[in-house]
Amino acid sequence: MKQRIETTMERGKVGDEYVTKEEEREAIRKWTHKFTRQDHPTVIQVLLESGEDKDSSDSLIPNLIYVSRQKSTASPHHFKAGALNTLGLSFTLVYILKLRVLAIMTNSPIVLTLDCDMYSNNALTPQHALCYICDPAMDPKLGYIQFHQRFHGLNKNDIYASEIIPLFLSNPAGMDGLAGPIYVGTGCFFCRLVFFGPPSSMVVPEIPELSPDHLVDKPISSQEVLALANNVAGCNYEEDINWGSKENTK
Repeated sequence: MKQRIETTMERGKVGDEYVTKEEEREAIRKWTHKFTRQDHPTVIQVLLESGEDKDSSDSLIPNLIYVSRQKSTASPHHFKAGALNTLGLSFTLVYILKLRVLAIMTNSPIVLTLDCDMYSNNALTPQHALCYICDPAMDPKLGYIQFHQRFHGLNKNDIYASEIIPLFLSNPAGMDGLAGPIYVGTGCFFCRLVFFGPPSSMVVPEIPELSPDHLVDKPISSQEVLALANNVAGCNYEEDINWGSKENTK
């Protein structure tokens, strides 16, 4: 793996010998020499589609979609919040999607945000979150379920606050009676409805496909779905609409 990464970095592109599927090859072709980290168009590629693709044991596998949102030097990208607003990971196990693109392609009622360098030690974590989310006594008061981070290899006498104890342990307990703790950016299961405001004053999105109760009845790889997903992933989509001020993560 190390050698493959180093070779790819030296070449400046992914070699054909490392690409095993036509879907992957198609996604890579969209990246041209004109692309930069600060300036490039949207790239959305369906790599695996639930209901069609199977694993080595002939079992159906979840959707896997690669998404790279549009970036432009003329528009602020708002870092992680901008990425979440544009693209997330859903509990229907779509791996690389976020809010607007996810709404167009699957519109799952639960959205998981998880940093790429983090994982859960407990395979039952989704079930634990669902115990709260599916509890009728909690709905509609529940907005999200958040798991705080644990850090490995730290000295028990660490004096540099590397465990970030105030953010993950002290503050959440103190904020429990004040609408709950802040969102720390990862390890969180969101109820999609929470992004549209409280039930009594829900903000209606600009297009019906972004509504939390919208039913997706077309394949995620259809041209109609992909065209709309590319549109809502544009860096200028949020200008002068509710997604830039009311319906979002900040």
